[in-house]
Amino acid sequence: MLSSLLVVAAATTAAGSCAVPPQEVEQQASLAYSTFDSQPPPHGWRHLSAIGCTDAAVSLLTSYATRNLHGLAAADAMELSFHIGQVLALAGRETESIAHFERSLGPEASREWRAYVEATLAFLRRDRAALQAARADYASVAPGSMRLRFIDGLVACPDEPYVRAVHCRR
Repeated sequence: MLSSLLVVAAATTAAGSCAVPPQEVEQQASLAYSTFDSQPPPHGWRHLSAIGCTDAAVSLLTSYATRNLHGLAAADAMELSFHIGQVLALAGRETESIAHFERSLGPEASREWRAYVEATLAFLRRDRAALQAARADYASVAPGSMRLRFIDGLVACPDEPYVRAVHCRR
């Protein structure tokens, strides 16, 4: 009985720490994208994701995208979709993440961005040939970049969950 009460108390505390006050959501929605993208704790989406508040991070990203839909540069809109997919994949919700990664491939995507997203999608679909092809394409465009190290992690650990694979080569 006591252990189940502790579990309920811990879940309630975690849920409370994940809540983003509505006024904070509104305030962040008014920020320039680069400022929104780097918001510090306790309510920045990156922090929320890092502490396991997946749904709160996704909600914040989605709210920002919705409220700024017409004012966002194409690259920023694609990046927002990517980040939603990334938050979900890092939380083990890889199947759910795929649609968001796909949406991050707009017609304006640069070759570098396209190769990065295609590598991520190939990994999530467990398509090793497509992952190798996307890695080669990315390496020809941006050798030595941080993103290439992430892709190399996906290549090195193709059977691991995304959360582990992205760190295999870092």
